Amino acid sequence: MKIFRTVVILALFLCAMEFSGCGGENKNANFNAALANTALENANSAKTNVEELSVLVNVPYEAEDIVWKETADHKRIIAVLRFSPGDANKIVSEARGQAPQNVKLSSETWFPAELIAQSEMSGDDSLNGLAYAADLFFQEPYTSGRIVRIEGTDYFVLELSAK
Repeated sequence: MKIFRTVVILALFLCAMEFSGCGGENKNANFNAALANTALENANSAKTNVEELSVLVNVPYEAEDIVWKETADHKRIIAVLRFSPGDANKIVSEARGQAPQNVKLSSETWFPAELIAQSEMSGDDSLNGLAYAADLFFQEPYTSGRIVRIEGTDYFVLELSAK
């Protein structure tokens, strides 16, 4: 649905650019500024394409729900993934490293609605969970980070960094 919306927006911009070609330079400057703002908004928006994420990190099981962002400098990825209960338990059992640690994460506006609602119920817009080593998800250059299973859910927040 997001891809369709993006295609429609770009098509409308191209049509507007074609029609504004007959006008003065101010119209073209305003149009170019609007186009640049739209491109910036799209770059900052969360992505939902698991295939695109799989190119950057290892996703060992099929995710039922996914939303993620990569920083502009390509040094950090944050992803929210929901797995089936069975796969969620496998991830926890396969997590290597230190014992899990209790953590509190800040909820982001682009997180799934269920997690946003859970964070609002906490009173401080945070999510409680258990943090595990994310070795299972590592893929060059993202070889550092953790995965946090959100308390009472099959959602995980994956935080990876490039070294």
